[in-house]
Amino acid sequence: METICFSSNEKLYLQIYDYFVREIEGKRIQSGDKLPASRKLADHLGVSLNTVKAAYDMLLEEGYIVAKERSGYYVDKILSEHFPRLDEKIEIFQPPDLKSYRYNFKYSLTDPSKLPLTVIKKCTQEAVHQALETGDHPREGAWELRQEIAKYLKARRGVQTSPQNILVTSGFADHLFLLSALLPQALFALENPGYTRLSFILQSLGQKHLYVPIDQYGFSVKDLERTAANVVITSPNHQFPTGLITGIRRRQRLLNWAQEQPGRYIVEDDYNSDFKYTGRPIPALKSMDESDCVILSGSFSQSIGKFLGISYLVLPDQLLHQATALQLPLQQVSPFLQYTLKEFLARGDFEKHLNRMNTLYSRKRKKFLKALKQADYADHIDLAGSEAGLHIIAKLDSDYFDLENLEDRMADQEVYVERVKKYAQGLWPENEIILGFGGIREDQLEEAVDFLLQNLRK
Repeated sequence: METICFSSNEKLYLQIYDYFVREIEGKRIQSGDKLPASRKLADHLGVSLNTVKAAYDMLLEEGYIVAKERSGYYVDKILSEHFPRLDEKIEIFQPPDLKSYRYNFKYSLTDPSKLPLTVIKKCTQEAVHQALETGDHPREGAWELRQEIAKYLKARRGVQTSPQNILVTSGFADHLFLLSALLPQALFALENPGYTRLSFILQSLGQKHLYVPIDQYGFSVKDLERTAANVVITSPNHQFPTGLITGIRRRQRLLNWAQEQPGRYIVEDDYNSDFKYTGRPIPALKSMDESDCVILSGSFSQSIGKFLGISYLVLPDQLLHQATALQLPLQQVSPFLQYTLKEFLARGDFEKHLNRMNTLYSRKRKKFLKALKQADYADHIDLAGSEAGLHIIAKLDSDYFDLENLEDRMADQEVYVERVKKYAQGLWPENEIILGFGGIREDQLEEAVDFLLQNLRK
């Protein structure tokens, strides 16, 4: 008869259940073996009959044993090789090592130290109550947040839209998934150079695409007009990676292209237009859209931080009706995070935060440019990029700088840097590098520039 040493930490029936599971999985009790009668086992162990019955019921429910009428309980025909080996040591998994850099010039990095954490905490406290009080959470996003986004778009982007046309999403990949479903016959035109991940996402969605070059004025509509593309993805307010701002004449020509044929659309990737250091923020292309053919894609990842994971998509009326009819699934953002952002916007704290960050990044940009212009060999560096965004382009003279295996060599020196050609299709100059300043501490900008150039010098 089985003997079990009971402990005081767990219910008795669970300890009886665990004992038989271990014995069966360890092959000490074989398939077909009969278990002790419930009453006899209860008397032997000094427990109640109900305690043993509860353990047997669990074993029966999970398929370890079968009941035979007027005979008792038997171990079922179980393949023991599918059980875990109990004698193996428990492996403790370690998180993967993330590469750390002494100086990180990645274009998308921001300065999280300036986030008003006290204010954010107050917003989260209120968000908890609102998220719990709200019953069903709309898949399009919390109505209150969509209202605040509509106010923000009107005030800072010059876009007049209804909250009804705004969808709250988790990122640009969501936007492409949705547009692929709404525009199944689309042939997408992408910027070259541009955000290369777009092509990978479109390929995974089975969508066709081609490339249109960026010239000195931005997206080349002249080249677009020679193609069969009917959907354009462009970033007119701060083209990535060149940093160009598309002028009014080029914007008008692009809008005219979209209006010439039904079914043409422009996807405006407004990924970081909140950072503009001279004059007012440039209105979005959507603000000029009289024919309702511009789809505005925006995000709070750079202006607030990636921890929120909140983006938004402004759909034209025609596509909104299609999306409503199709009932397309969306990767819904946590209601708690949505209401946190809603509070941050509604209280006016987001506007204050943007003003502070623009002041900070403007100051950092000036120091960064000054360090580059006063560095040794500065005469052999050409700088490009508009008074916006968080990165600039440096064109290095190959006679003075070693460009071979540049990225790997810098990584060995704990410096992260990329070339523009990484984001280009076909041939592109080897000497253009992307230098982001957002993630480098203000008091380290000069030494970061000096360290980079010293290690690039021939």
